[in-house]
Amino acid sequence: GNPDEVYQIRECLDTGAPFGNFSVHSMTEALQSFLSNLSSPVVPSSLFPTLDIDAQNIQSFARKFLEDMPPIQYNVFIYTVSFFREVLSHRQGNRLSPAKIARICCTCLVSSAQGNGEEGAESLPKKRGNMQQIMLHFLETNSI
Repeated sequence: GNPDEVYQIRECLDTGAPFGNFSVHSMTEALQSFLSNLSSPVVPSSLFPTLDIDAQNIQSFARKFLEDMPPIQYNVFIYTVSFFREVLSHRQGNRLSPAKIARICCTCLVSSAQGNGEEGAESLPKKRGNMQQIMLHFLETNSI
């Protein structure tokens, strides 16, 4: 996005001023920056799936993931998934796919700094991959 537009978007959010005609890229960057810089991530590291996720167990992992999420993070997560489902309903125009959005979500909803020492750092890519599978599941199904 355009840095000047991102700054103007932040000003609109902070002051309540009406939004101008900003590019979708600038709006996306502002949202991604906001979510990435929260004091605590939307998805706590304790909720990262530790086992491989496949078609047989995705449903149970997704259900447990939502049940274990703290209420505030749960609400933000559900709102974000709902928003991105709406974005996907316009995929003809925006050329986004569920997989791409799942990758973006894992970048901004999950903190990369959340690891438990060496073991946490080594397993973080695998856990993030599993989180992408969960995000993809939520984006592609109609139920939460």
